[in-house]
Amino acid sequence: MTTLQQHISRLVHTVLDRYPGSWMVWCDPRGDWEILLQRVAELDGKQGFTLVSVTERTAGELGSPAIRRALQERIDAGESFVLHVTAPFDHLGWLWAQALLSERIYDRSLREQLLAWGWRPQSIKTGDDEVAVLARQYLKQDPAAWGGGGLQPNPTLLLDVLAGGATPDPDDRMVLDLTIEQAGLPAFDKQNVSRWRIYAVVWLLVTQAYHVAPEIVGEKHTYLIAPEKRAFALNLLERWLDSLRLSKGLHEAILEADRIAALGNDISGATVKHGPFLSYAAERAIFANTCTSLAQQNSRELLEVLASLREDLQRHTQGFWSYKNSHSHPQSIPWGELARLSEAVQMLLDASPLKDWANPGEALAWYTKNGWRVDNAGEELLRNLHRPVPELLTIITPLRQAYRARWEDCLIRWSEVWTAAGCPVPDLQSAGAWIAGLLKQSRQATAMIIADALRYDLGMTLAARLNKGEGAERAVVSAARTALPTITALGMGMVLPLPEEDLQADIVEGKWQLRQARHLANLSIAEQRREWLRTQGKVAADALLTMADVQSGNVPTPQAKRNRLVVFDDLIDKLGHDEELEALGSDQVMQRYLTAIEHLRDKGWLRVLVVTDHGFIHWPGSDERNVPPPVPGPAYSSRRALAYPEYVKLSGPQGLAPGGKWRSAFPSGAASFRAYGGLGYFHGGASLQEWIIPCIKIEWPQKASPVNVRIQPIEQILSLRPKIILEIERGGMFIEDAISRQVEVRLLDARQKTVLFRSEPQTITPDQEQAAIALQPLEDVQAERGTPLTIEVRDARTDEVIATEHTTLMVPIENW
Repeated sequence: MTTLQQHISRLVHTVLDRYPGSWMVWCDPRGDWEILLQRVAELDGKQGFTLVSVTERTAGELGSPAIRRALQERIDAGESFVLHVTAPFDHLGWLWAQALLSERIYDRSLREQLLAWGWRPQSIKTGDDEVAVLARQYLKQDPAAWGGGGLQPNPTLLLDVLAGGATPDPDDRMVLDLTIEQAGLPAFDKQNVSRWRIYAVVWLLVTQAYHVAPEIVGEKHTYLIAPEKRAFALNLLERWLDSLRLSKGLHEAILEADRIAALGNDISGATVKHGPFLSYAAERAIFANTCTSLAQQNSRELLEVLASLREDLQRHTQGFWSYKNSHSHPQSIPWGELARLSEAVQMLLDASPLKDWANPGEALAWYTKNGWRVDNAGEELLRNLHRPVPELLTIITPLRQAYRARWEDCLIRWSEVWTAAGCPVPDLQSAGAWIAGLLKQSRQATAMIIADALRYDLGMTLAARLNKGEGAERAVVSAARTALPTITALGMGMVLPLPEEDLQADIVEGKWQLRQARHLANLSIAEQRREWLRTQGKVAADALLTMADVQSGNVPTPQAKRNRLVVFDDLIDKLGHDEELEALGSDQVMQRYLTAIEHLRDKGWLRVLVVTDHGFIHWPGSDERNVPPPVPGPAYSSRRALAYPEYVKLSGPQGLAPGGKWRSAFPSGAASFRAYGGLGYFHGGASLQEWIIPCIKIEWPQKASPVNVRIQPIEQILSLRPKIILEIERGGMFIEDAISRQVEVRLLDARQKTVLFRSEPQTITPDQEQAAIALQPLEDVQAERGTPLTIEVRDARTDEVIATEHTTLMVPIENW
């Protein structure tokens, strides 16, 4: 293969290399050769040469007496050079006599010479101007390999001018105009480039809107690109969106063009089923119309309609204007919030009981199997909105009211069926009895996390997230019950690994005390519970930790004399009493516990138990419903429980405290006996949410090791959004014998060792056979086509390289 650049250099040097002082004249009346000769002359080494260009005319003739003298001086000095003249060989004017002394007068046109070098034009109508632009474009390619075509559209050039603010080079105008014409955009306006850019975006916005909603925009729209050119225009938009550099200015370009396109006014008939639109005005109108329509629904219809929009809302979350994080454009639209609410409502509808429960056992089975998801849905509906825009605020209040009505109905129905059955104690063991049973079965080193107020749905969520991250069922949840009333002073003692019947609760001066039979320690006091763990629970003093200890890495390893470890945490209860839990949701807490469990595992604690003292409910203080005490003069009083001696006859929901000495009365549903401070966080009552608690057992095999990966070979990288396939390798036959691993994939320039592409950290689990990892180019990096690359897979936690492979970049990165 011989490039055009090489052809020109060789042609010149066949003359200049004949003898010292050999020179030639290059006639170029159209000026097609000038830039080509300049570029070749500037080459390093033997390929370059001295170029002298003459364009000046005197008295209508090429050259001048001064130019002729200068030329003669070069000849007399024995220089070798190319004299480039913008005239035909028979009109050399002042330079004619000297030209006759040259070794050669070259006068072939660019078209003729390219044909001689193997170029085959696709059309005989390819003009000389187009040929000149082609030559400049493909100077470093073989003319015989130009594909027989003429000028080709250059989307990159158009985007640089349209989106990047570049000023088109005169040499590129023909290609730019051709690309603009192929995209169906208005002709380039050199006099008012800013206006041209705005109108080009207008045409693109309307065409994209027509593409996703043809029946709404209509075929006759003024700014709709012609049918045969729409595919090219839409591809141009995709490239714009795909560019890290150029897409940064797209938001503002759209906002400016929207004033002219006026799509927000034209799509009054559009619904959430249309789009997503690239036009902000159109997308905002759809969002506003959707929220307005939802706000007009009543309680039940609101839930059902919002749930039915789930798939459409998810599609809009992938749109250009969807709010994704705090780095999103200030005017981004919170489609994700609406989609999240829709998912939560669907969960609520799916989990709601279909019929009345015949007995408390049916209610309990419903709650532990699927009913806990009602609270899970409520967490999503009640927590703060990331983007509380006015449109969302019109629906969030009625939506929360609809949820609370359905949620309270479940609580009331439980109170009624439980009371009608005589308030039986559920056939569930205590958390302490559950722990004791496990410790008796096996002497395996065990870490226990005792979390204050880990409601059943939070325990199920924690287990599900851990199992998903592990790719195997490590965590199993068992339902248990805590003490009545459901308060920390009694519930924490119920967590200790001892028989429930050994516990005796008493009330002294209005406060609960819990003791083990024949022992003096008051287990309602935290320090005395710790002392019990040290003396009777066989837990070493340095194995009683706080969550802060675990987070900072201060976790002792298991040993023969230290095979039990206890971690205490009260974050949920603290957030609840500080009125932050409902607003923030539990994500922070879930991540806290997942990280703690991972730290414990890494330190060798391959069995972790998670238990709690009680659950809780949320009810807004402004809606708190107070009911009178069933009997005056309780020995203990709180919002959700009143305690009397066991012999006092009560009506309504009631239950005995550990030891049977005291009987507690409970309000029905979400009501309370008294209010203080408008606090919306409750526990102490006998609802399923407060009484039924999760016990989570998490176990790993004794010889488990992280999964390994092998990079599936890929010869070439053909996209700026490549995907690398990782094949998962496990050390053994069984999924359970491997541990998940978080990895990051990088593509590096193999020679310079600079990172060009990078993935987000992704968890690889042992249940996977393959994982497709998407990478993105880094900002401000550049690499040529043909650059050799190294693929690296690193452990995201340790930064260790665990797999490598080699490939080649076949698409240039041009600060894209």
